[in-house]
Amino acid sequence: MRLINFFRKETHINFIGARKVAFAVSIVMCLASIVSVCTKGMNFGIDFKGGVLMELQAEEQIDMKSLRDKLGDLNVDLQPIGEKGTEVLITALGKGSTEAEQMNIKNVISEKLGEDFTFRRVEMVGPRVGAELIRNCILAVILAAVMITVYVWTRFEWEFAFGTLLSLAHDIIIAVGLFSIFQLDFDMTIIAGLMTLAGFSVNDTIVSYDRMRENLGKYKKMPIDEMINKTTNEMLPRTLLTGMATIIMLVIMLIMGGSVLQGFALVMLWGILVGTYSSIYVAMPVLLFLDVRKTMESHKAENVNPFGNVQ
Repeated sequence: MRLINFFRKETHINFIGARKVAFAVSIVMCLASIVSVCTKGMNFGIDFKGGVLMELQAEEQIDMKSLRDKLGDLNVDLQPIGEKGTEVLITALGKGSTEAEQMNIKNVISEKLGEDFTFRRVEMVGPRVGAELIRNCILAVILAAVMITVYVWTRFEWEFAFGTLLSLAHDIIIAVGLFSIFQLDFDMTIIAGLMTLAGFSVNDTIVSYDRMRENLGKYKKMPIDEMINKTTNEMLPRTLLTGMATIIMLVIMLIMGGSVLQGFALVMLWGILVGTYSSIYVAMPVLLFLDVRKTMESHKAENVNPFGNVQ
């Protein structure tokens, strides 16, 4: 009941008062992410690095330690899949650039394992394809951020567009940094998660901005810092309820989704936590520094609406 009452009652949290500490935390996290990407790089999966992916099945439950001992000199990654413990995924990154090399790797593994294993699937991704995917994914993320910013600029004032772009860049950089710092597998599923995260983050920011613009027109004499606190407190129940509902779903996906969905669930889970933080402590304080009220008053004086058309 206390939790329900919390979402029903009006809060008066001084969010803007903690903006300097929040900015410091954001700067540290972003710098740590950028430094890690530049020094450690990303642990790219087969989608980007190229190589051979083989899915094997055994009649009995697989002893992963024994299997690693048999294939220890081949420099391959082993990952158990399925619920019965009779299936394993073998990945040879950066190998098998031709069909002949692919067949050679398959034959070597087959000889070492004997007849106890059956090859269910063998796929090859060339390094050239992987390099093109990296470029295309980076381009896709940049284009998505630019198009979202253009949309917000036409829908609101430029200060809102800048705040949205800054918040979006903040969330994506920190999300990518998580995978670089801990060297987690980074594949096409993670890219899908980043794109989905961008939509979620922008949606939360735009809803808050819409209420902010409404309050700016309603409370014309209220100081801008009080206005930001008032708007953030008004949107807090909606932000927390939306985030909690999504987090519950993602936790279930992370636990029960298997290896295929774990990366997607992880990047979304981390991204929603960071995105909720950024919508409060990055997107909103930017309006204070840029003094959005002056821009809106100048538009009103010039008789211009937010879309740039003379009324």
